[in-house]
Formats: sequence, structure tokens, C-alpha cells
Amino acid sequence: MIQCVGSRDPDHPYCSRVCCADAIKNALKIKAQSPETHVYVLYRDIRTYGFKESYYTKARQQGVAFVRFDESRKPEVSQNTHGLDVAVFDQTLGIPFSIAADLVVLSAGIHPHEENRQLAQFLKIPLNSEGFFLEAHMKLRPVDFMTDGVFLCGLAHSPKTLEESILQAQAASARAAGILAKDSIELEANISHVVDEKCDGCAYCVDTCPYKGITLLEYMWQGAVKKVVDTNESICKGCGCCQATCPKEGVLIYGFTLEQIRAQIEAALEVA
Repeated sequence: MIQCVGSRDPDHPYCSRVCCADAIKNALKIKAQSPETHVYVLYRDIRTYGFKESYYTKARQQGVAFVRFDESRKPEVSQNTHGLDVAVFDQTLGIPFSIAADLVVLSAGIHPHEENRQLAQFLKIPLNSEGFFLEAHMKLRPVDFMTDGVFLCGLAHSPKTLEESILQAQAASARAAGILAKDSIELEANISHVVDEKCDGCAYCVDTCPYKGITLLEYMWQGAVKKVVDTNESICKGCGCCQATCPKEGVLIYGFTLEQIRAQIEAALEVA
């Protein structure tokens, strides 16, 4: 068994988490059914998370050979008349050797789905640098997105075990049930609103909004095309990017209008 195939490389630098544990589980199954079979696990680092470390110890006791290789000298598989040859450089012993194998198993890494980027744009939710979906906060909101009403679990988030996926799915379903159980949902108080008489539809705030909560509207008025922006109050988080960008004071945040901010600054200067 060859580990880290498609994981922990320049294209996919993360660990796929389940590969080592599954390889050891399969090695123990083979040893249980056929104790005379020689099983080799070629690895870079054995990562058996949690209580699965005991299975690694058990596999060593039952004669499973663990051979560590370096990333710069990966194992090479070739075919011969009787089966397969696996050439590997043992990093621990510092010597190369060959294994005549009847079966070679590659522990393929877990990769993000190809449609993640398209789905992220549709739902307005972020991805991390590896292509998996990124939660709102690792500790405080582990199954939420910054976009309300969309929740996260399983391999869409990151490589993880079946047990971890089940627990995260239970958390996501509980969060969704908490919303569905309500007859109505109160909006945040400090959200943006458009001052129609000042907005000229320049649309500077549309691209600035990190939550895509502002849209540009066009309509006919007295034979001319008029433009104005509109705020989706259910999406707005009151971050203030639109207010900071608008050159005409056409978008303001409730509770944080420019007049209120000026009054706060003047009061602070008077105290100082």
C-alpha cells in the first residue's frame, strides 16, 4: 500500500486524514484472513488520529511492515512477468530495495469537487485556498456561512472521517431546524438603506459589497432611463462598505449615518 498519492504535494498540500487509518484497517483484515501474507505500507508520515493509534500498534505487532519514504524519492511501480515490482528507498535505513507485489493499493487523496466554485458563486459563499468551502468561524460558527440560511458539513468542508461527517451533519441539521421552527425571523437593526433622492445609480457600492446584497435597478422615468441601487435587507450585515464607497451619501447604515459618526467624533474631541 502506497500512501499520500495525490495528497501533501504542491497541488494538494493538505492531509486527506482517512488514508492511513483505512490502510491499516485493510492491512489488519488481510492479516486476519491470511496471516502468511506479507503486507507493506509505504508512507511519508503515519497519521492515525485519535484512538485509531492503537490499530497502528496492533498492525506492527502482527507483522505489517511500515516503510517510510521521502517526498523527493517516491516509490516507483513497474510490471514484470509475475506481477509488479515496487522500488522504494527506505528513509530510515537509508537503502533502496524492491518489493515483489501481487497487488499494489494506492491511497488516493481527497480532492474538492469540481463544481464547488460554481456553487460558491451561486450561493455567495467562500472557498478556502484548497477549494473546500470555508465556514464563518472555526470555533464559534463551525457549520455556518456568512450567508444566512446555508450550512456546511462533510467532505464539502474538508477531508474528514465518517464519524466526523456524521457529527457535523447533525450540527448542521440542528442549525437548520432552529430556523425552520420559527414563524418569522428578525433582521439585524444596523443594516444599509438607500436614500433615493441622493442615489444616482453610479453602482460603486454594488461591487464593493462583500455579501452581494446590493443590486442595480434600471427603469424608465419620463422618457429617460433612471438608475438606482437596492439593498437586500435579508443579506445585508451592516458592514458599511457601501456607505464608505458612495460619493453621494446615497447609502447609509442605520445607527451609523455620517451625521451620527461626526457627532461621535466631535463629542470625543470635546472630552479630550
